[in-house]
Amino acid sequence: MNLNKWPKLADLLAGSYVLGTLRGRARLRFAHMLRSRPWLAARVTEWEDTLMPYSLQEPPIAPPHSVWQGVVAELPARAANAVTARNVSWWQKLGLWRAMSAGLALALVLLLLWPAPPRMPYMAVLNNTSGQAVWMLRANAHHMALVTMRSMSLPADKSLQLWAIVPGKKPISMGLLPTHPGRTPILITPDHLDMRSVALIAVTMEPEGGSPTGQPTTAILYKADILSTHLSS
Repeated sequence: MNLNKWPKLADLLAGSYVLGTLRGRARLRFAHMLRSRPWLAARVTEWEDTLMPYSLQEPPIAPPHSVWQGVVAELPARAANAVTARNVSWWQKLGLWRAMSAGLALALVLLLLWPAPPRMPYMAVLNNTSGQAVWMLRANAHHMALVTMRSMSLPADKSLQLWAIVPGKKPISMGLLPTHPGRTPILITPDHLDMRSVALIAVTMEPEGGSPTGQPTTAILYKADILSTHLSS
């Protein structure tokens, strides 16, 4: 099927793919199409940007015990026996899962859903001091896009500035961070910055409009490792 002629259908399929409601052979066919249709992969990326932040805000809900029994029943015999022998309930581990970084959870979801080859194979999630995801950065070698998930309160004369940390080099400014929820368009990174060499990103509080020196003037408030979702590299 030529989905170029059916943009509404393509958008519906992309949304279903991200939500996980597109299943079986239809999901496999759609995943195969993503490899040769960058415009379709772009729609999947947009749906991920739109839906994934909400997954970080919803509290976990424990299913009925019968659901867990059904999951165990579907496991291969060896795995099911191991679970039963240890008397381990996934939901008994809920406290541990809640303690995990929201950024790590998001990274795992994206690794599972990202089409190959990805348009933006590098990502990072910046959490606040409570462990809540505030900004999600996606990038390729020379472009980046940012999703702001939570509001941040700042003094009127201050700005939050994002820095790329490249081993052996001085921090490179990536611009000022938004403080209200929303999504920025895809931006070009600074000319002298190749995201493939960035080890982590960091945030500092600077005077309004950004650092006057071109370098951080205060201590790092938040930082996050750059993760590569390019599984073939």
